[in-house]
Amino acid sequence: PPSEADAPTAKLLSHLAAAHKVWVVGGSIPELDGERIYNTCLVLGPDGAIVARHRKVHLFDIDVAATEGRPAMKFKESDVLSPGDSATLVDLPWCRMGLGICYDVRFPEYALALRHRGAKLLVFPGAFNMTTGPAHWSVLARGRACDAQCYVAMVSPARSTSAGDYQAWGHSMVVNP
Repeated sequence: PPSEADAPTAKLLSHLAAAHKVWVVGGSIPELDGERIYNTCLVLGPDGAIVARHRKVHLFDIDVAATEGRPAMKFKESDVLSPGDSATLVDLPWCRMGLGICYDVRFPEYALALRHRGAKLLVFPGAFNMTTGPAHWSVLARGRACDAQCYVAMVSPARSTSAGDYQAWGHSMVVNP
């Protein structure tokens, strides 16, 4: 495992999971592996051990033209991040969980692949912005729960109080099938 200096967030998540004896889905966080950077979600068991590592499969690359009411928006994760290459499942004491990160939720085939491999809960940490969040966050969560006939948890950071920071939509939610 990486040192605390190399991976302070992983170390903190490990400490919190062990201290509180809970499962933690932590992410997403940047992960450096050789020359590549991944958008990664860690799953830690109640003993603090990392039991799974999911690397975001679908990178978010958009270039949206400005409209009268909205400025142009360009975002290209592939300029910095490398895509993961596999689906991630974790056997929890109560069910099998499938993981995705943010943009992965937009792909019904991905959710169905996790479900076909036994997932009863899909967890998508994500930070939709203030444009895509209101338009798509809830719709995508409900769509994946319906498509895959399983529970879907959409987990978001809270919105920053600083105007200059990235403003995540927030609105974490759990949807039943």
